[in-house]
Amino acid sequence: MKAQTLEALASIKEAKIPYIVAINKIDKPNANVERTQAGLAEQGVYLEGLGGDVPWSAISAKVGTGVDELLDLILIVAELQEFKGDTSVPAKGYVLESHRDQKRGQAATLVITDGSIRPGMTVLAGRALSPVRILESTAGKTLKEATFSTPVQLVGFDELPEAGASFQTYTSKREAENTRSGLAREEKKVPVVAPTSIDETGHFTMPLIVRADAAGSLEAITHELTRLKDEHSSVQIVQSGMGTISEGDVKTALAGTIPAAVIGFNVAVDPIAEDYARHHGIRIEIFDIIYKLTERVEELLRASRPKRAVEEVVGRAKVLKQFSSRKDLHVIGGAISEGYFARGASVRVTRRNTTIGVGKIKNLQSHKADVERVETGSEFGAQIASPFEIVPGDIVECFTTSLK
Repeated sequence: MKAQTLEALASIKEAKIPYIVAINKIDKPNANVERTQAGLAEQGVYLEGLGGDVPWSAISAKVGTGVDELLDLILIVAELQEFKGDTSVPAKGYVLESHRDQKRGQAATLVITDGSIRPGMTVLAGRALSPVRILESTAGKTLKEATFSTPVQLVGFDELPEAGASFQTYTSKREAENTRSGLAREEKKVPVVAPTSIDETGHFTMPLIVRADAAGSLEAITHELTRLKDEHSSVQIVQSGMGTISEGDVKTALAGTIPAAVIGFNVAVDPIAEDYARHHGIRIEIFDIIYKLTERVEELLRASRPKRAVEEVVGRAKVLKQFSSRKDLHVIGGAISEGYFARGASVRVTRRNTTIGVGKIKNLQSHKADVERVETGSEFGAQIASPFEIVPGDIVECFTTSLK
C-alpha cells in the first residue's frame, strides 16, 4: 500500500469518521483485488464480507467499471449515518482549490457541507472575502442557488483563500467584514516568529516566506523547497499562502534571528510591502517557473549559510626515527606513504589506532636541504611543534583546513 494511502487511513481513524474503500485500477492486467484486501487487513481495515464491516467497492475510474455501484454505496452510507443539512441557513463548507484567473480575478472552488448559497450573499474563507455575484457549477454553468453536497465556483475574492480553509456565508457584506476584523484582532495576539538560524547542533536553517497564485502551485513549491537540505543546512518555510505579498509578510520576515527572504510565484507585491521591504533590507523575488524559483533558493541557501571549517587529509607518513625532543618541539624522520607534506601545514598523530593530538610542521627537509614540500615515496625530516612526544611507529597525517 502506498504511503499516502496509509497517511489518509491514519487521519480517518484519528478523526473517527465513517469511510468507504474503493479499490481502483481493476482494469489493469496485473490488478489483484485479493492482494489489496489482504494488505488492508494487515492495516486493521476489515472489509464487508471478509470478516469486517467497512463498505468497499472494486472500480476502474478510467473505464467506469463499478463507479455507479460506488455512488450508490456512498448514498447508502450517508443515509445510514443520517447526514443531514438545512437549506434555510447560510452555506458553510471548505475550499477545495483556488487560483488567479487572469481575466476575472481570484477564484475558488468550494464544497458546501450545509446550508445554501445564492447571489447577493458574501463568503468569508479564512481571511479572504468575496461577494457572491456570479455562482457557477464546476462545469461553468451559472447557478441561481446551490446547497449542501454541491461543489461551486466563485470569483471575486479580495485575496486567494487557502485550499482546505473553511468558509462561511453571510447575508450581508458588513457582517462578513466584521467577522474578519475580529479574526484579525485574534491573529495579532499570536505573532508569527521565524526560527533561529543555527540550532544547538550547529545546523543552519534559512527561513522563507512563500506566496503563490494557487494551492496546487504552493504545494509543488513547498515540496521542492523542503528537499533543499544536507546534513548542515536546510530551508524552513515559516509562512506561506496564496495571493499578493503583503506588508504582514515582510514584517514576519523580520521577526527571526536572521531576516527571511520573501519568494513569490505568479503573484503581485503590494506597493506598501515593497516600500517596507526596501527600507528594511528584505529581499523579495518573484518567479513564474518553479524550477527557476528552486534554483534561486538553492543559491540563496549556499550564500547564506555560515562557512564551516572542513579538514582534508593531504598526506600520510610513518615515523621512522626521533632525532630530538625538547619541550614542544620535536625533530623526526619519516617516510611518506601517500599524498604530500608541506611546511606550515597541520598534522595529526596516531599511535596504535588512537589519536594522540595535533601539531604543526615548523620546518621540512629532504636530503638535508630545507624544502617547502615532499611527495609520496620520499623520506624526510621534520620539525614539528606539539605538546606531546612523537615516537617511531607513530602515523602522522598532514591535513589542510578550509572554510566551505
